[in-house]
Amino acid sequence: MQDVIVGAPHAVPVSWRCRVAAWLGFAAVLGLAPWCFPSDAALTLMTQMGTAAILALSFNLLLGSTGLLSFCHATYAGIGAYAGVWCMNRIGAHGLPVSMALVPFAGALAGGAAGATLGYVTTRRSGMTFAMITLGVAELVWVIAAMLPEWFGGERGIPTDRTLGAPWLGITFATQREIYGLVAMWLFVCTAMMYGVTRTPLGFLARAVRDNAVRVAFLGQSPAAVRYRMQIVSAAFAGVAGALGALNFELVSADTFSLERSGAVLVFTVLGGTAYFAGPMLGAVVGVFATVVLATYTRAWQLYLGLGFLAVVVFAPGGIAGWIAMHVQAWRNGRARVLWKPYLMACAGLALAACGSIAMVEMTYGARLSIDAGQVSGGLSGRTGAGAWGLAAATAVAGLAIAMVAVRRLRRDAASVGFTEEPQR
Repeated sequence: MQDVIVGAPHAVPVSWRCRVAAWLGFAAVLGLAPWCFPSDAALTLMTQMGTAAILALSFNLLLGSTGLLSFCHATYAGIGAYAGVWCMNRIGAHGLPVSMALVPFAGALAGGAAGATLGYVTTRRSGMTFAMITLGVAELVWVIAAMLPEWFGGERGIPTDRTLGAPWLGITFATQREIYGLVAMWLFVCTAMMYGVTRTPLGFLARAVRDNAVRVAFLGQSPAAVRYRMQIVSAAFAGVAGALGALNFELVSADTFSLERSGAVLVFTVLGGTAYFAGPMLGAVVGVFATVVLATYTRAWQLYLGLGFLAVVVFAPGGIAGWIAMHVQAWRNGRARVLWKPYLMACAGLALAACGSIAMVEMTYGARLSIDAGQVSGGLSGRTGAGAWGLAAATAVAGLAIAMVAVRRLRRDAASVGFTEEPQR
């Protein structure tokens, strides 16, 4: 038997052996990661990546599968986080013999209930109307949370203690390694369940509604009902992500409902690729790395993330996953032997252009903020002399020129072998 990649631009046949190998590889990566990166800082980073991956995958059930652009997805994750903190505090206060490993179930129930309540209103419309309604819902919930600090803790938030629950197989979740193991387990389970959802009749109907809602209605199915069900499922998984985040940080505040978090989920999902099931996970890994690691090295990390997002949207609409799939296909078809020289030249030019641009950005930040060279990552910001500016500008211009020549050659060679850069939908 053969299957196809869910939602992929190309209907690429995938055998069951490939699917089994992919899931085994995914489990191996999750299991070996803490042994390859054993430090607490790395484990904390990977835990955040796992939580963000669940949230991005749940968001893609709406955006990629159903065609719904939601601006209140962080609302469901926040509700799940508050439900998780409430359960953890009750378990600790009353000494209940319940393991903290079960707290994400509470987040799923709370997120699903919120999705059923709010989604009953939001999913009656689609397209831009749905997006604007969810934007209003997000603002409303955020304001209510800020106005009721006795319930939501305000900016200080509500603290908790994840070690007060009953041990689960001797695990008390006192160390970051144990928390990572819990998040990895939930990530694998939730990923498998969400993939299963995309293979159910509901998942196929959701994609049909995304492509042609009028025809689905003509066939006797209600597009609003399909959107509503997918909203509930998506919100439930978002609640799991929120509860896992509360377990990791042992704190939840009203900022959990902010539009910034919903925007970050959108950026991660599009960056990874909405047309591929694994795309949002790749986007979450890259996005969390940029927001956590890159932010410790430069003050301009938001600019770099925004430019990267813009480049993906303009030049690689399939996202990171689509870019990888395109080159894997070229390698399998033997076209990589024809394209590797101009491709290598283009990469070298883009690297030079990026280095020159980064140098100018860092020096601009240094000049604007009047920071000494030793206080800025890499010391670039302090080198504001004419020589440094000239070298950076020349490097950027030279790299851009090389990249443009290489891209023209790459397009010519690609056309000669019948290789298209843009995905065919």
